[in-house]
Amino acid sequence: MTFIQSPVKIRRDIPFFYDKSEDEFRTDAYERYEDMVVRQSLLHLADEVWGLYPFQKIIDWTIENLPSKPNIQMADVGCSVGRLIAEIAQKYPTSECHGLDYSYQMLRQARDFWVKGKALDLDFGKRGFGSVQLKGKTLSNLHFGLAKAEKLPFENESLDVICNSFLLDRVDNPLEVLAEMHRVLKRGGLLLSISPLNFQKAEHWNDFYPFSKLKEQMQVVGFQLDRGEDEFVVRELLDKKGNFVEWKCVAFSVRKEY
Repeated sequence: MTFIQSPVKIRRDIPFFYDKSEDEFRTDAYERYEDMVVRQSLLHLADEVWGLYPFQKIIDWTIENLPSKPNIQMADVGCSVGRLIAEIAQKYPTSECHGLDYSYQMLRQARDFWVKGKALDLDFGKRGFGSVQLKGKTLSNLHFGLAKAEKLPFENESLDVICNSFLLDRVDNPLEVLAEMHRVLKRGGLLLSISPLNFQKAEHWNDFYPFSKLKEQMQVVGFQLDRGEDEFVVRELLDKKGNFVEWKCVAFSVRKEY
């Protein structure tokens, strides 16, 4: 299965399932290559720089909670430069894996690196590391596309798993996003999510925090909680000196009712 919906346009092999306007491009901070894409590439692709992958904990938790069957249809919503969904695509080589994001620049970097096998020459001098060349991969079961989390390009009940990290507190309408994920999941399908719940709007703090309120909202949508951790700590490394930001996340696995 590839994307169900036909794209509204294609730009440098990235299908657009949302017609993002030029104004939206200009105002979207995640379209700024030097500020955001290079930084995300440092965090998620440059393991040799850190001597480890800073967000390995997120990958381990997500894979631990995936179904044991070999063939699954799944998507990472808000995939950034694609590290999480690429790791899953390698673990599940006979499955169809999709990475969706609202940022074209992030998706272009992800496709160049994970699908086209393009080596990336990046300057991390602002973080104290200098220039680094990152060797890409060619994953044939991995597909990237631009879409909004509120309108996913899949048919009803077509996916086995949706995963995401650092997404739910960034969207305009978390409840609408949860309902859309519920729509495209098969009955019994899983939503695996990790979020610091660092909401950008006052009403979201009122409606979805603490975690007990978020769980109530997910039940309203039609999800059943399988597993939830309220103290899932992730450290985001910042520079060569080892400075970091500590995110106190929640990690949860919820299931669409059968």
